[in-house]
This record gives sequence, C-alpha cells and structure tokens, in this order.
Amino acid sequence: MSQQVRSRPFSLGGRVVLAGQLFALTAALVGSFGVLLAAALRAGDPRALRDPRLERLGDPKDSLPPVGPDSAWNPLLWVFELSRVVAMLVPLVAAVAVLLGLVSLGRTWRVGDRSAFRWLAVGTALWCVTALLALTPYGTQLHHWLLD
Repeated sequence: MSQQVRSRPFSLGGRVVLAGQLFALTAALVGSFGVLLAAALRAGDPRALRDPRLERLGDPKDSLPPVGPDSAWNPLLWVFELSRVVAMLVPLVAAVAVLLGLVSLGRTWRVGDRSAFRWLAVGTALWCVTALLALTPYGTQLHHWLLD
C-alpha cells in the first residue's frame, strides 16, 4: 500500500513579500518611534512623545549613538541609522509595501496558500495604517523632526 502524500499549497513569493513587509515595518517603527523615545529620554521630556519638535527635542541625530572611529563596528549605530532612513522614506516604502502586498495577495489566493494569504492581508493592512498615520498632523510633524 502506497500512501499518497498531500502537499500543502505554498507561495514562496507571498512569504518573501510578507517577510519584507514585516522587516520594513519593524525598521520604520524603530527608526521613528525608537529614535523619538531615545530623544525624549535624553531631553528628559516624556511629553515630547506627543509633540515632537526640534525646539523641544533637539536634533534627532543627537539621540543616536555617537559617530566616531569605532562606530563602523557599533551595531546600534547601524540599526538606528538604517531604520531612521527607512522612517524618513516611509511614504515611499508604504506605497511599495502595499502594492507588493496586493499583488501577492492575489497570487497566494490563486495558489491556495491560505496561511500566507491571511498574514499578507495583515501585513498589507498594517502598512495602510502606517501610511495613514504618516499623513496625519502628528505623522507629518514626526517626519519633519526626523528630517532635521
């Protein structure tokens, strides 16, 4: 008697897009709110979390690990600086993440990978929320502060 092995449908492209979405979302959150939290703690002003301004928090680069001869080997500098770049480009990254998510949703639906479809729907929805947050007055104020 031979047993027939049923393989589950698998969408590699959908899972790669999902991983990219979640990685970029984590980087955007660390680059914006992580830097904001570090700046508020450095300034000793926790209320600045609700009102990020240059006058209140100073330059966002001042709250990051210092740049110097040893900074090339400092992983915190790389994590925060690269995440800050992603956070500064959040409108563009959000557009790409949502577009790729929508295309991948259709592909995973056709393939039948329901698990990847559900997670892609969540990842795409999170990027839509992130894009909407970036368009609010708080998001634009945070974005302007990060650009200084």
